Amino acid sequence: MSPAQKGAPAVDFVGVPRLTLAGAQRALAAAAETATSLGCSVVVLVADPAGDPLAMARMDGAPLFSVTAAAKKAWTAAASGTRGSDICDVFGSDPTLLHALAPKVDELMAVGGATPIAMAGGVAGAIGVSGATEEQDQQIADAGAAAVAS
Repeated sequence: MSPAQKGAPAVDFVGVPRLTLAGAQRALAAAAETATSLGCSVVVLVADPAGDPLAMARMDGAPLFSVTAAAKKAWTAAASGTRGSDICDVFGSDPTLLHALAPKVDELMAVGGATPIAMAGGVAGAIGVSGATEEQDQQIADAGAAAVAS
């Protein structure tokens, strides 16, 4: 029996938590500060729950290709709700699935350097970082997400 049949009101819409521009800028600033403390020049991209960009910065000296990589990492974290360094664990029991998906989903980038931003029980956005080592990118993304996560 559905909740509506049990007397509960039917719900046709749900509220989705969404990161604000101010929150995205706070995450970006925290990530850039962490990158600077590590001596890294990176691209930081903060995205909304759909993986679309809200804020982005390319630090001096960061590689140009890192803009695209940071965007794909943020999209992957937003879509999967999983940190970049953990995404391969999701597919670990079936690596064939990851290899099958990668060519079909242009935005998919299953490597470290991305963190979903969780708020109110959902993914409110994500942060993608590229330009340093995979481990440093992940550390920087985690720091940015921690600045706004609830």
